[in-house]
Amino acid sequence: MLKILFILYVANLILDYPLQNDFLAINKAKNNYILYVHSMIWAGGLSIILMYFGIFMWWKFVMLLVGHILIDAWKSRGWYKKLNISDWNSLYIDQGLHIIQLLLCLI
Repeated sequence: MLKILFILYVANLILDYPLQNDFLAINKAKNNYILYVHSMIWAGGLSIILMYFGIFMWWKFVMLLVGHILIDAWKSRGWYKKLNISDWNSLYIDQGLHIIQLLLCLI
């Protein structure tokens, strides 16, 4: 399981940063469709890995997709600033929540 978690985490980083170009990064804060597209790329990529390991279930895809939309909307739209959370801390919280999502996929 630790090997699968490591692979999912590395894929999370690749799907959430290098595969998110500047257009998506800037505009997902302004446009729900662009946020949805970015989240679909992320959730779809991770779901392919889950399928490869034979642990994919439809609820995991839904959890990944909806969770990513909510987490990234919170971060990209600056909602964390209402809680007096710094930009750097919002990044740690964002990634921490994504790691929780990955752990849930191992259930």
